[in-house]
Amino acid sequence: MSKVERILELVKEIEPFPKVARRVMEMLADPDVEARELAEVIQYDQAITANVLKICNAPYFGLTRKVSSLQEALVMLGQDALRDIIMAGSSARFYKGGDVGAGYDLEQGELWKHSVAVGILAKQLVGKIKGVEPATAFTAGLLHDIGKRFLSTFVSEEFEQIMEKVAREKCSFVEAEKEILGVTHAELGWVILKRWEFPEDILVAVRKHHDQDALEGEPLTALIALSNTLVISMGIGVGADGLATKMRGAGLQRFGITPLHLDMCMVNLLDELERAEELLQL
Repeated sequence: MSKVERILELVKEIEPFPKVARRVMEMLADPDVEARELAEVIQYDQAITANVLKICNAPYFGLTRKVSSLQEALVMLGQDALRDIIMAGSSARFYKGGDVGAGYDLEQGELWKHSVAVGILAKQLVGKIKGVEPATAFTAGLLHDIGKRFLSTFVSEEFEQIMEKVAREKCSFVEAEKEILGVTHAELGWVILKRWEFPEDILVAVRKHHDQDALEGEPLTALIALSNTLVISMGIGVGADGLATKMRGAGLQRFGITPLHLDMCMVNLLDELERAEELLQL
């Protein structure tokens, strides 16, 4: 069995993304959906229910009394916060435990923190990029590196060879990854999210977020590629591949994004990450 075949066989064993989370995302697309309707769906996933109640009662929200009813928690949180909490909570389980990211020279928790940072920054930049909803931007940011979670072991096996190729040919880590493993973490992410039945725009954004022409691509693809590059430049979750990532500065004028606007977003990101430590399980 070839290395690519081994990798794709592994994907078949990955647990499905929570159906309740996907269903709630669909329901939240309707601004008139009621908390009662959401509660009826969420209650069937004990992990999501427990997480919503836990977060609603966290000091972050400063409530004067404990909330024990799921429906009441949904009313208190509001749709935007609920959407982010459910998607983050459902995604976190795939980034935690074992040697997640070790093949990319990432410490425990760094891959998840990087993914959260990209999601938050994408939401902040979404106002500059027409045709992208904040919720979609956050979800795509959270999941853009999901392929690393499952490719890490294979990267670890070939790490020296990959780094030698990067140094010798001055190519990006992703290009070396493709040459030696036969698939990149971005491509594997696309396979996983397709298996999980995520929307096409998110699939494309995940698959192409390292492409050299990503900033000239579809709005969501450009947004995730830009957010990922900026988070790497800030040193958040930078592993061996981040040090060999080709930065893309061109394309910002397309969206009217100025250096000042980027600076403000990056400062806000650091504040938001600090506030989100408990909420997003960093």
